[in-house]
Amino acid sequence: MRKLIKNSILIFAFFLTSIPVFAQEEFPIPAGFKSEFQIVDGVKIHYVIGGNGPLVYLVHGFGQSWYEWHQLMPELSKKYTVVAPDLPGLGQSQITTSYRATDISALLYHHAKSHSMGKKFDLVAHDIGIWVTYPMLVQNQKDIRSVIYMEAPIPDESIYNYPAFTPQGESLVWHFSFFAAKGRLAETLIAGHEAYFFAHFIKVHAGKPEVFTNELLDMYAKSYSKPQSLNAAFEYYQVLTKDVKDNKEISKTKITIPAMAIGGGGNGGFGENQANQMRKYATNVVGKVIPGSGHWIPEESPQELNSAVIEFLNQQEK
Repeated sequence: MRKLIKNSILIFAFFLTSIPVFAQEEFPIPAGFKSEFQIVDGVKIHYVIGGNGPLVYLVHGFGQSWYEWHQLMPELSKKYTVVAPDLPGLGQSQITTSYRATDISALLYHHAKSHSMGKKFDLVAHDIGIWVTYPMLVQNQKDIRSVIYMEAPIPDESIYNYPAFTPQGESLVWHFSFFAAKGRLAETLIAGHEAYFFAHFIKVHAGKPEVFTNELLDMYAKSYSKPQSLNAAFEYYQVLTKDVKDNKEISKTKITIPAMAIGGGGNGGFGENQANQMRKYATNVVGKVIPGSGHWIPEESPQELNSAVIEFLNQQEK
């Protein structure tokens, strides 16, 4: 009898270890898409994938996750394969040893290539997604058909001229120095107050703050409340001065593939500055300003963004 019980326990244990373990999703997955994980350069990357056709690779920014693209993804998936990863250390992606843009960019490039079926892909990036894709964009133009950047500068020395304080009070870039402070200052002060901080941060950079419901803000805050994610988020800023130095050499090669630069025209938006700055680094830039939108264009102005992105991508097929 004891032998039978022992064998039963062993069999039960075997089945437990054989059952796949699925991480609980932090954000709802759009219909027709699925959540997956992939080891890339030794780092487990979480991403959401759907659609069929040439690859469009979507890279999110600070304060958000792959989910910032959830209103663009269904439209794109009608014609393209859409892959939206969580940046290393953020969302459900594993932390990494280096958040320097040259390292993250190589990882993202390898991830994108693994889903491009040997063909050129289109790159779309927002906020710090620009920082961590610029090196791979410049260095791998043979594999990228076009690029769309929105709402952040390519890191160069111009960022040191941004005001920390303005006549209106809070500067829109005050956080650069705070997040880059040594001794884990930002995460120490924000830990335990993520809901308050991210609600303030997102709304103060928004032209349409009403689109950020309490439910949506709560999802983002919970995603960043994981200790490893909060730490990783600020690591991207703590290496920013190194990215600026790296880009001095990288920028000697111009971006010659078709590029679109989109800025928000409302409170918190980068406006025409997005295209103006990108023209320093690219030779074929189409600029667009979305009126009324602040920094968070994919969620503040999804219809306008969908139209602009799809029209631009369609033009690349002519």
